[in-house]
Amino acid sequence: MGVSTYARSLDALAEVEAITPFARWSNRFVIFFLLVFSISLPHSVAAAHISLNIALVAWIARDLSLRRFHFARTPIDLPLLCFATLTTISSIFSVEPAISLPKLKGLLLFGVVYLIVSNLRPRALYLMLGLLLLSSSVGAGFSLLEKIIGRGMIINSIEPGSPLAGTNLRPGDAIWMIAKKRVYTPDDAARVIRRHRAGEFLEIEGLHEGGPNPVTLRVTDELKARENPLGISAGGRTRQFRVSGFTRQFQTYAEQMQILALLCYGGLLTCFRSILAWRKQNPALWLKISCLLFLLFSAALVFTATRAVIASFIIAVFLLSVISGSRLAAIVAVSIALLLGGLGYYVITKTREQTTRDDSTSRRINYMRAGLRVIPRRPLTGVGMDSVKLHWSEWGFPGEYITHTHSTPIQIAMDRGIPALASYIWLMAAIILLVWRGYRNETGNEFKRSLMLGTLGAYAGFSVSSLTNYNFGDSEVLMLLLLILSLVILQTRIK
Repeated sequence: MGVSTYARSLDALAEVEAITPFARWSNRFVIFFLLVFSISLPHSVAAAHISLNIALVAWIARDLSLRRFHFARTPIDLPLLCFATLTTISSIFSVEPAISLPKLKGLLLFGVVYLIVSNLRPRALYLMLGLLLLSSSVGAGFSLLEKIIGRGMIINSIEPGSPLAGTNLRPGDAIWMIAKKRVYTPDDAARVIRRHRAGEFLEIEGLHEGGPNPVTLRVTDELKARENPLGISAGGRTRQFRVSGFTRQFQTYAEQMQILALLCYGGLLTCFRSILAWRKQNPALWLKISCLLFLLFSAALVFTATRAVIASFIIAVFLLSVISGSRLAAIVAVSIALLLGGLGYYVITKTREQTTRDDSTSRRINYMRAGLRVIPRRPLTGVGMDSVKLHWSEWGFPGEYITHTHSTPIQIAMDRGIPALASYIWLMAAIILLVWRGYRNETGNEFKRSLMLGTLGAYAGFSVSSLTNYNFGDSEVLMLLLLILSLVILQTRIK
């Protein structure tokens, strides 16, 4: 296949008809980089942002050349406009406007919806969704394989003159990355260190009882000259870690796996409905694939050992099973809950030994309580996004580690005000209502019903998890949800 053949394939996916060579090639850039976005999103937020930015520039260039702006309306326009307006007002009147105003660029993430629905034909839905699931399955498969094989090297001993002496690393801990390069032996570590100049600082990614334990190392000529620069003896790989795909963010990865697993659960339930309908033919191939992907993404979620997300996932599975109205689905939901609950408890206790013994839950509750006490200070406009970073102790937050309230509703109300929280709830309700109506009104197309049902589950799981996680502030998670929403809106155009 030549370049012209691929170009015509991209033209077939474009919603806007381009009549000039420049507009056609701009159109192709829009489509191509939206496809790249769907592939890169599960793995790299930087690559996802770059692909979106290129698609946006190409969109603007094409419309300028055509002298017409192509912009599709969506069912979320009004609540989104209200939320964006209140967020902007909050940032203008923020306690720390120099911090809050730059954060407004986060609202541009919602442009994902308009980029997709304004530029893609409905037939692109299948390709976008297929690329997303295929790319995500590669990351999940890698995570499970890495869990089996092991990660890094376990420290047996640390010499007195070692640069790691006096750090947080101890015998029994593991080192798995140095300067973002994976290492498995002290010789691997030596090669990485010698590639850097004296005076540079390298980040050593350590693991202590399953949790991250980073250490900073300064490179010196003396260190590079040593046969064993780290001054350790090490052997064997550790399996006591929380999986994170090709990234290092296990919390983000857990949210992504929850969304994708619930999306596929819609196909699994639809598959059961096909079996119960006593049809002569087997369920469609894509239904069988969705069952396999559900198992893969669920397993990856469990091995992130993220308690709140696993719990919200189980709740969402029950909710979808009830909505489907099938007794078999209810039995399956109970079986899945027992299996995942038992496996999740085992993984969490084995992977997060220290975390399960410490006061992480009480600290999270204290963060939420502190956030609730801040809300009455400025209930209408909030204190401004990220203003708490400069007033952490002053506003009664515990500890020295500056984070967030670990609750999306509380964080939005504190940062942007109660009216902004109300508009956020309106926005989420509008999305869920859109998906629910699509599911109820669609009776003949199994693919459309399964996508609607799975999307409903994805937003339900996200919403339940948001009560104890500030997942709305995680751009990778939000972009994944918006991508799925865009595909649902495209689906409503399919006759």
